Amino acid sequence: MKSEGNAGTAFENRVKRLLSSGRAAWGVGAVDESEFSAKMAINCDVDFLWIDLEHRPYGTGEVRWLPILCRQGGVAPMVRVPGLDSSAIKKALDIGANTVMVPQVGTADEAKRAVEYAKYPPQGSRGITPTWTVYLDVSWDDYLPAANDETCVVVQIESPAGIANLDAIAAVDGVDVVFAGPSDLSASLGVIGQLRHPKVQAFLAEFPQRVGASGKTAGIALQGVAHSKQAYDQGYRFINIGSFGFLGAQGLTAALDELRAGERRG
Repeated sequence: MKSEGNAGTAFENRVKRLLSSGRAAWGVGAVDESEFSAKMAINCDVDFLWIDLEHRPYGTGEVRWLPILCRQGGVAPMVRVPGLDSSAIKKALDIGANTVMVPQVGTADEAKRAVEYAKYPPQGSRGITPTWTVYLDVSWDDYLPAANDETCVVVQIESPAGIANLDAIAAVDGVDVVFAGPSDLSASLGVIGQLRHPKVQAFLAEFPQRVGASGKTAGIALQGVAHSKQAYDQGYRFINIGSFGFLGAQGLTAALDELRAGERRG
């Protein structure tokens, strides 16, 4: 069993600590279920690693080691579950996620259910069998009393219902981050795929202020530094800056362009 100090470190949520101190949490998406690429991203000192189970062809069994690696590296493991499903949320948390994202939340009632499924009684209805603790030698006596406080609940606004009910969703107790999904929002706003369309940009620009009115953090997923800086300036504080694969490809392309330009000059 770990000492009390090590156990505390194992289930401290870096995202919640940063957000509570007024700072931003910067994250990156895992490339796939690979432990190797996840560890490379973790070693870059991201604040959270986005592990996507909604749009990727794998489940909790294939990614079961990624949250463990995150916790060992002091990075918050965030799992986006396929939908508002108690068993999916429970499994994500039981393999070690301390941040869970629920997509397509359209009403305040759905947001309340997301919180309920992610929290142990009396705040929620999560069943008790966390397995990640075994691999980090953390006692349930240490983890269970702290689990509700360490768990960060992210609800994603993407649908026409979510747009209409944004303020009510943001007001739900227990929701930590209200997340704007630009791609699906573009579809819901009638301009599918046009992320830079004025209708999409206007909604995204006002999003942090509307979410902040309920004391919640606004989140968003983007690609690259320039767009991420813009989001920060708009008030977003939970920002996924791209995927580790996309950013790695950008870096490799830039390196090759620079080397080839030097070769031509030579």
